[in-house]
Amino acid sequence: MNLKPISKLNMIIAIIVFTMLVACTSSSGTQAIPGSESPEKNGNPAMVDSVTIEQRDKHFYAVINGFYPDACTYVSSVDQVVKDNTISIRLLTDRPAEVMCATMLTPFTVDILLTIGGLMPQEYTVVVNEGPSTTFLLE
Repeated sequence: MNLKPISKLNMIIAIIVFTMLVACTSSSGTQAIPGSESPEKNGNPAMVDSVTIEQRDKHFYAVINGFYPDACTYVSSVDQVVKDNTISIRLLTDRPAEVMCATMLTPFTVDILLTIGGLMPQEYTVVVNEGPSTTFLLE
């Protein structure tokens, strides 16, 4: 008589695992524009939660905290653009296309060395992916 509850439990677990696998392998529903590269090749903007500035010796680092959508995602590129007194950081992520990962938010922290050579002494604002920002004083 104990076999039926265990069998039902195994069936429920199997259905949940199957559903998760199907959800991880389904397409995102987006279509690429002819002549453009797919989002996976260009990378996707990282989900950034916060940014702080740390000074170590004479170097300034943007310490960025955020979340990957799964454990397979990684930072694929970092771009910095300085305009007036704003340093914009574009942080992109990527993941291997052929690897299956369970979808779960995975926290990350990255330290980005700020390119400050040639900048005038003043207060600068650092903005990451047009979202979180902070300021620091370059003396």
